[in-house]
Parts: sequence; C-alpha cells; structure tokens
Amino acid sequence: MSNHRPLAAADLVRILKVYLRIVEELPPDTEAGYLDEQGHVHFLRDIGQKLRASREAADLLQRIRKAESEG
Repeated sequence: MSNHRPLAAADLVRILKVYLRIVEELPPDTEAGYLDEQGHVHFLRDIGQKLRASREAADLLQRIRKAESEG
C-alpha cells in the first residue's frame, strides 16, 4: 500500500538541503544513490549508516594521529 504525501517546492528544498549536508560529509566516492534510465534520482536508504561509519572512521584516524604525535 502506497502512502504518498504531496510535497510543495519549499518542502523539497528543505529535504534536499538536509540530504546535501549529509552527503557533503561523506568521502566523495561513497555511493549515495543512482540515476535510472528515465532520469529519476534514487537515494540509498542506508545513507545515515554510511555517515555514522564515516564519522567514526574520521574520529578514529584523528585519535590515532594525535596518539602518534604525542608518543
């Protein structure tokens, strides 16, 4: 069963701005979605998981670099 909710242009702008902020934090080669043959953009559902993993990896690298510079 489909539960469609109409979006006004302002709604879409807010959604895309949030999505763009998330995607900008990821490494540039991270898969975030795809473009189908009709030209429709499809975003991957696991983008939040990728963002968390990316942040955890960046934090770990920063801690390692700090420990190496102190040691």
